[in-house]
Amino acid sequence: MTQQTYDANAVLMGGGGPKGWSFADPGTTRTGTIAEPPQAKQERDYDPNNPGGGSPKFFPSGDPIMGIHVVVQTNERDATIEGDDGRRTFYIEGRYLKEAVREGIRNAGSAGLEVGGQLTVTFTHREDPNDKRSRKYWSVQYVPAGNAALMGEQQPQQALQQSYQQQAPAYQPPAAPQGYAPPQAASAPAQQPVAPPVQQAPAQAAAAAPIDPQLAAFQAWQASQQAPQQQAG
Repeated sequence: MTQQTYDANAVLMGGGGPKGWSFADPGTTRTGTIAEPPQAKQERDYDPNNPGGGSPKFFPSGDPIMGIHVVVQTNERDATIEGDDGRRTFYIEGRYLKEAVREGIRNAGSAGLEVGGQLTVTFTHREDPNDKRSRKYWSVQYVPAGNAALMGEQQPQQALQQSYQQQAPAYQPPAAPQGYAPPQAASAPAQQPVAPPVQQAPAQAAAAAPIDPQLAAFQAWQASQQAPQQQAG
């Protein structure tokens, strides 16, 4: 028979350690980062008059039924707890909750729960909504410690970058010294208008053309031959 283990600090300080996570209503979701190594402890029957102090549970074989107690760091605060630091105990007890946690760990590709890992637990529904003693259904997501730390580093960096972008002044070019005039671009030399070519009349063009001596002699002989004919007629 396996001997039951106890949390030394819980025994020393009294009580059962940090306040337990409560999942009274379907749809409740809680998230926390594992703050201490998980501990295996023997499960006990629920005793409303002595919570946590019921009779130890055993299998028919006589072996103890063991559960896992995980201390997680959360953002939860209870005004009725003086100096509440947000630490809570997640009691992994009962067949179906254990199966849901195992499935979440396997889906994450991890070998088990470790300090720094992140747990998100949701009580989804009951088998019989009208019977509070009926089976509970769970959904569990687990993020291994390395991935959880990386996610935690990225979120502050993103927030810091957004804050810088909002606060950084818009860039303004430096003002030019007083009396300074920017250099003027060199202008291209002005082009002189070009007058269109003067077109000469045909007569003027003929007069301006050079006279061919042979052509002139032929034209004179032709005129002398045509004059007697005109007179005879």
